[in-house]
Amino acid sequence: MRTTRTRSSEGLSSEWDVVVIGSGMGGLSAASLLSTDGKKVLVLEAGLHPGGCSSSYTRKGYVFESGATTLVGFDPGQPMKFLEEHTGMHIPRHELNPSMSVWLEDQKPVIRMKDKAEWVDHCISHFGEEKAQRKFWKKSFYVADRVWNISLKNTFFPPAKPSDFFRLALNNSPKDLAILPYMVRSVAQVARSCGITEERFYRFLDEQLIITAQAGATQTPFIFGAAAICYPNSSNFYVPGGLIEMVFTCLDHLESNHGQWLNKQKVVQINQNKQGYRITTDRGLEVQAPIVISNIPLWNMPDITDGQIRDYFHKETVTYSDAWGAFTMGIALTDTLAEGLSLHHQFHLPEGHPYSDWIARSFFVSISMRGDTQRAPEGQRVLNVSTHCSPEKWLGLDQDSYEKMKMKVQEYLFEQVQQRLPGAERAECLQLDAATPRTWEKWVYRKDGRVGGIPQSMKRAVWDWTSPVTPFKGLYLVGDTTYPGQGIPGVTLSGINVYYRIAKDFK
Repeated sequence: MRTTRTRSSEGLSSEWDVVVIGSGMGGLSAASLLSTDGKKVLVLEAGLHPGGCSSSYTRKGYVFESGATTLVGFDPGQPMKFLEEHTGMHIPRHELNPSMSVWLEDQKPVIRMKDKAEWVDHCISHFGEEKAQRKFWKKSFYVADRVWNISLKNTFFPPAKPSDFFRLALNNSPKDLAILPYMVRSVAQVARSCGITEERFYRFLDEQLIITAQAGATQTPFIFGAAAICYPNSSNFYVPGGLIEMVFTCLDHLESNHGQWLNKQKVVQINQNKQGYRITTDRGLEVQAPIVISNIPLWNMPDITDGQIRDYFHKETVTYSDAWGAFTMGIALTDTLAEGLSLHHQFHLPEGHPYSDWIARSFFVSISMRGDTQRAPEGQRVLNVSTHCSPEKWLGLDQDSYEKMKMKVQEYLFEQVQQRLPGAERAECLQLDAATPRTWEKWVYRKDGRVGGIPQSMKRAVWDWTSPVTPFKGLYLVGDTTYPGQGIPGVTLSGINVYYRIAKDFK
């Protein structure tokens, strides 16, 4: 991993075409596309390492990911593919197949292989109900493919003005419109309509959906849920050296196109003026731009705005007050792991496990590729563990109680890894760190340690999502708290959408 030092602002221009606040993949996607078109773009990052939730960090010579995560979106018609084709960048990666293993409570692994027919047969071997399963997965694959197909055609969705509705009508065919009823039907409703009754399968769906949709099968609209449960059937990838290498690929491209980025520059104020916006950081840096792209969570925005802009974001944050936090661990082990293991694993925890008030019903593990010596020495592997949790629970503890509970949960999850990840029981633990919502708030600057975006809900219509276009000329939003939401391809799509909005608004 490249050494990240605090970058100097000495000699920095005070005038920019675009200022991006935050260096997550939503902001970097927009910055990369705009700089390719000749815009003079500055990216300001509050932390030391760029990338936000799609980043990596070092501990005692090991490179850990910010969280356990997968990487998709490079197939034709998907956002990462679009980003590479339109900028000329190439993100280094190795394809993974199978993409993950899901370990049920009985410790039988469900293998998420890429081939759709193989996957359906494998799923039936675990959950039975062949006719119902085939019907469900046929419908899921169809809707997921249509969703990917229309996403890049509808860069002005959700509509923010009458002309956007006109564009939607022109861009879409009757086949596209045929999936719209799935906006108001949940994944669970569709599965039951196909005849699936096996409750173990609904638990499987719940835990798969929590990874990407941040909600279970009863709360996730099928139009989103289909793409979420089918992403292991797309091409999944591993980035040698960690996801931060993907981030640096974007930043290198930015700098090669006359853009710049600075770290350790936390934005503390956005002031609207006649020329656009004046941006001030905690280090006293002030820059001016007609266009500002915020890549920080909605919940952070009221703290750095005032007047009507602050009122707008306060209203949005009240609307979306529920969100998850994450309990994460970075582990370095001697490499005794079984041959042929997939690099990503989801483990179901027992119902009512001892720490069910503090972490979710499953946890996710991502493992460094064997031989990736950028992340760990030969003969060693790095693991990232992540599970959902309530930010409020962790933030509400006094310091002594917090440290004790953190240690208990850490020990419980590490014991689960040792017992259930094949080969881990023989490994020597060389390094272990844990993080909670308190950590995420301190180091990644996400208010209240909320990560993963806004959970899906059947109560919220698709057009009720916070639009990437604000009521204020030149101020745009990207990232996991605006449409289309979670995951690297989702936030990248948000950056693509804003790129097209800016191209239209600032001809």
